[in-house]
Amino acid sequence: MNKYKRLIIDLGYVVRSGDDEMIQHAKTAFYEDIMNGYKYNDLWDQISIVDAPGATEADIPEFLLEEESELEELEKF
Repeated sequence: MNKYKRLIIDLGYVVRSGDDEMIQHAKTAFYEDIMNGYKYNDLWDQISIVDAPGATEADIPEFLLEEESELEELEKF
Protein backbone atom coordinates (compact mmCIF):
# COMPACT_ATOMS: atom_id res chain seq x y z
CA MET A 1 0.00 0.00 0.00
CA ASN A 2 1.33 3.41 -0.98
CA LYS A 3 1.78 6.15 1.56
CA TYR A 4 1.09 9.72 0.57
CA LYS A 5 2.23 13.16 1.68
CA ARG A 6 0.48 16.49 1.37
CA LEU A 7 2.16 19.80 0.61
CA ILE A 8 0.62 22.67 2.54
CA ILE A 9 1.26 26.33 3.16
CA ASP A 10 2.06 26.26 6.86
CA LEU A 11 0.75 29.64 7.94
CA GLY A 12 -2.07 30.43 10.29
CA TYR A 13 -3.37 32.21 13.33
CA VAL A 14 -5.44 31.13 16.32
CA VAL A 15 -8.49 33.34 16.87
CA ARG A 16 -11.42 33.38 19.28
CA SER A 17 -14.46 31.67 17.83
CA GLY A 18 -17.23 34.16 17.14
CA ASP A 19 -14.94 37.21 17.39
CA ASP A 20 -15.65 38.57 13.92
CA GLU A 21 -13.38 41.59 14.35
CA MET A 22 -10.42 39.41 15.37
CA ILE A 23 -11.16 36.98 12.53
CA GLN A 24 -11.25 39.80 9.97
CA HIS A 25 -8.00 41.22 11.35
CA ALA A 26 -6.37 37.77 11.10
CA LYS A 27 -7.66 37.29 7.53
CA THR A 28 -6.10 40.62 6.53
CA ALA A 29 -2.79 39.69 8.19
CA PHE A 30 -2.90 36.22 6.59
CA TYR A 31 -3.39 37.76 3.15
CA GLU A 32 -0.59 40.27 3.74
CA ASP A 33 1.76 37.49 4.91
CA ILE A 34 1.06 35.48 1.75
CA MET A 35 1.54 38.51 -0.51
CA ASN A 36 4.77 39.51 1.27
CA GLY A 37 5.99 35.93 1.06
CA TYR A 38 5.45 36.04 -2.69
CA LYS A 39 6.86 39.54 -3.10
CA TYR A 40 10.02 38.80 -1.13
CA ASN A 41 10.40 35.23 -2.38
CA ASP A 42 9.82 33.75 1.11
CA LEU A 43 6.73 31.70 0.30
CA TRP A 44 8.86 28.65 -0.43
CA ASP A 45 9.83 28.53 3.25
CA GLN A 46 6.15 28.37 4.23
CA ILE A 47 5.57 25.11 2.32
CA SER A 48 5.56 22.03 4.55
CA ILE A 49 5.22 18.34 3.78
CA VAL A 50 2.91 16.40 6.10
CA ASP A 51 1.60 12.84 6.18
CA ALA A 52 -1.73 12.29 4.41
CA PRO A 53 -2.93 9.00 5.91
CA GLY A 54 -6.38 9.18 4.33
CA ALA A 55 -5.14 10.10 0.86
CA THR A 56 -5.37 7.81 -2.15
CA GLU A 57 -3.96 7.78 -5.66
CA ALA A 58 -7.16 9.56 -6.74
CA ASP A 59 -6.15 12.58 -4.60
CA ILE A 60 -3.03 13.24 -6.68
CA PRO A 61 -3.69 16.13 -9.11
CA GLU A 62 -3.83 15.03 -12.73
CA PHE A 63 -1.08 17.44 -13.81
CA LEU A 64 1.39 15.64 -11.50
CA LEU A 65 0.43 12.25 -12.90
CA GLU A 66 0.75 13.53 -16.49
CA GLU A 67 4.30 14.74 -15.85
CA GLU A 68 5.19 11.39 -14.29
CA SER A 69 3.76 9.61 -17.33
CA GLU A 70 5.77 11.83 -19.69
CA LEU A 71 9.00 11.06 -17.80
CA GLU A 72 8.29 7.33 -18.02
CA GLU A 73 7.80 7.67 -21.77
CA LEU A 74 11.13 9.50 -22.15
CA GLU A 75 12.91 6.81 -20.12
CA LYS A 76 11.84 4.20 -22.66
CA PHE A 77 14.11 5.77 -25.28
